[in-house]
Amino acid sequence: MGKRGVKAKASSEMVTSNCSENETRCDAEEALSTLRDDLIVDKVTSNISKVLDSKIHEVIKPINELTEKFDNLIERMGTVEQRVSDLEDVTATSEPRITALETQLKKAMERLESFENQSRRQNVRIIGLKEGAEGRAPVDFFKKWIPEVLGLQQGAITVDRAHRTGPPNRLTGTEGPRAVLVRLHHYTDTQKILQAARAKGTVNTEAGKVSFYQDFSAEVARKRKETVNARKALREAGIKYSFLYPAIIKIFNPDGTNISLATIQDCHPNVSYKLEAYSITVLNPSDR
Repeated sequence: MGKRGVKAKASSEMVTSNCSENETRCDAEEALSTLRDDLIVDKVTSNISKVLDSKIHEVIKPINELTEKFDNLIERMGTVEQRVSDLEDVTATSEPRITALETQLKKAMERLESFENQSRRQNVRIIGLKEGAEGRAPVDFFKKWIPEVLGLQQGAITVDRAHRTGPPNRLTGTEGPRAVLVRLHHYTDTQKILQAARAKGTVNTEAGKVSFYQDFSAEVARKRKETVNARKALREAGIKYSFLYPAIIKIFNPDGTNISLATIQDCHPNVSYKLEAYSITVLNPSDR
């Protein structure tokens, strides 16, 4: 081989060596670039994970608290439902007993009302008598005064006690004389007084007009007062009726039949009907 051939061979080997070095450098740079990218990705991923973990923790914490509260609420609601169920069971078993007790109480109140009114049978209530007219000895006064104004025989009645009802007018601010309650010794005396007052109609005295009434309990008095308009309408229409205890209107028909009205709900519609049957209209619409 000549000198030219040796040089050519050396030049070829040099070029080959330079290419290998370049490839190695390129591979190294590529590896470094890949490593750098991986490091960046890992760093970014780590930062994102930290941020997400922080945010998720902030969200999960109140959710856990709400979940705990809901669990407590559900538990309490279960307790309430159980208590309601127990109360319903107790109510179901107690309702018949309560109904029976109400019935017994109603009967007891009716008997008590009856006893109270029986205890008042010997009382007469006088309305319209001037204050102080009885003086300081009301029993002696009414023993003489009642027979005088009603035309009864002196000494015909025996008075046990007598007094004004309610507090003095100066304390209540009301006008007009207070009612007088007279207690008779015998029930027959009460009947004499009421019959005489009814027969006489208007009882006039020096102190003015007075009225005599049978004494009733507050409940019976209220019931009787509710029938005032109905009884007035019957009187004005000329229809015969009787007023029975405690507050029953018994209407007598010309054909011999009769109708009894025991409650205020019965009175006004039935009285209106009876008046229409007689071709008479007395009741106002507001009274029905």
